[in-house]
This record gives sequence, structure tokens and C-alpha cells, in this order.
Amino acid sequence: MSLIPSVIARPFGARRQAIVSFGDTHMVIGSPLITDTVTGLSQPSDFLLATLATDCTFACQDAAEELNIPLNSLTTTTRWKIAEHREVIIRLGLNGPNASQINQLIDCVKAKASMYKLLCQVMPIHFEAVS
Repeated sequence: MSLIPSVIARPFGARRQAIVSFGDTHMVIGSPLITDTVTGLSQPSDFLLATLATDCTFACQDAAEELNIPLNSLTTTTRWKIAEHREVIIRLGLNGPNASQINQLIDCVKAKASMYKLLCQVMPIHFEAVS
């Protein structure tokens, strides 16, 4: 019987702080307000972006290998774009692929990254690519 991993959050210390545990990884997440941009404390939404960036990075690496696309370096950055409605921007910093190959990698990320496929159903997500 395999165990299905789960994330556990327990209140900790000051109000709006929690110890979050996933397997043997533990971290404190806290913010006075969910929209806090002044104190720089980690917010729950930051971890959603971190998960998206990581998933897109792995999907891009896998696609480059499968399609035999040179990938000398890769940096994936995700950020909120606050407009009338929230959007997510995924920025791929790539070294190696040409413009056509970059588009192939983005298409593969859209098809294979599970967090992208989940989140694009509920909010707009846009890609930027720089080489």
C-alpha cells in the first residue's frame, strides 16, 4: 500500500503563521496580510508560484532531452501580474535553443506540467522567453 503524500499546516507563534510540513520538509510561513509586499514574509501564494516554476522547469528539461534540443542553462521565474484580474507570468530564461525550439519547449511545458494544466483552468497564464 503506497502512502499518498499530504501537506500539513499547524498554527505557530503569532497570528497568521504556520509550520507547514511535507514529508521530512518543514517551513514556517507567515504574513500579516495575504497581500503583504512590505515585510517580505513568505505568503501561501508564493509557494503556489514556486511549485509552478519548479514543475515548468522539470517539464522543460524533460522536453529538451526528448526533442534533442540543446539546453545549456534554464531559469524559470514566476510572478503575479496584478491587473483587473490576477494573472501569472512564467518567464523562461534559456540558453541554447533557437526561437523555434523555444516555442516547442513552451508547448511541451503547457502539455506536460501538471501545475500549469491545473492553474490555467482558473486564471490566465502567460509565457515570456528570453535567450
